[in-house]
Amino acid sequence: MRLILDTDIGNAIAGANTDDGLALALILSSKEIKLEMLSTVCGNVPSLVAYSVAKDLFKRLNLNIPVYLGANEALKEPSKAWRQRLDESVKNFKLEYLWENIKSPEILENINPDAIFKMGELVSKNPKEISICAIGPLTNIAMTMKIFKDFDINLKELFIMGGSFDMPYYTKDTNFGFDPEAASIVLNSRAKITLVPYNATMQTLLTHEDLKELQGKNILCDFIVETLGVWIDYASKTRGTKGTWIHDALTIAYALDSSIADFDECYADVICDSSLARGMSWRCFKEPKMSMGVDLSTKNCVKILKNVDNAKLLKLIKEKFLKGVCYENYESITT
Repeated sequence: MRLILDTDIGNAIAGANTDDGLALALILSSKEIKLEMLSTVCGNVPSLVAYSVAKDLFKRLNLNIPVYLGANEALKEPSKAWRQRLDESVKNFKLEYLWENIKSPEILENINPDAIFKMGELVSKNPKEISICAIGPLTNIAMTMKIFKDFDINLKELFIMGGSFDMPYYTKDTNFGFDPEAASIVLNSRAKITLVPYNATMQTLLTHEDLKELQGKNILCDFIVETLGVWIDYASKTRGTKGTWIHDALTIAYALDSSIADFDECYADVICDSSLARGMSWRCFKEPKMSMGVDLSTKNCVKILKNVDNAKLLKLIKEKFLKGVCYENYESITT
């Protein structure tokens, strides 16, 4: 699989979720996937921070995979409230000390934000050959769809971590909530989409016991143990869990092994009005039992994951990580 990863990776940044890094590590350790490029988007962390994290990791791993800076604002959604929650929660909880022994990457400056054009060009030149895994807000993907003609149908497949269904305590996830308009544009496109929502990803769990099996095995495992260990401690103190949900890693793992989860075929969208429901996900089964007064033949039907086998997921992750980076995939890079 030739893949673009679109991410808001924040590993080693105090208070930032680390499952993007886990997903990236799973890609790099999988012979079945060649990462053609990585694009960053604002979400879990600002886009430039994500860019700096990715560049730092590739330098540590001696990889020359192209990294491109993407959007730093949503299409319409004001970012102030989101940035306060995402950037300041660690301070509000007084848990910055958890990251005292973690070296944060240098935040780079004066980077040209060309991710959207690089993404569009790569897919346009290689129709039906490139898949995208989007594990942050969908701002970059939506903008590329608007700029590049037939970008959606030229994609081989689009895997998206986003959305939340049947969860009254988690009515919207960060990825769709951060940019509802972008999510709606993408879900209403013609792309072949697999959606990995919160209600599926929250059936996953990675614990300190799992990390112990990876400790000291190789440089990729060391990165995972270092950055996810502190996040598990943070999650246990703020959420009362004994481990961490691995939302983004599930998205990659399903692309590798579809037996990890089952799915429903649905029509899906995101609410974009100004009500309290803004940013919430909506779905309707492919064959509804009554007419909704909407011509569903014009809608894109997507796969939405529902039941997850966490034991099989963890087994796959550990088997891949213990082999380390699949360097043979990166002897030459197509850009």
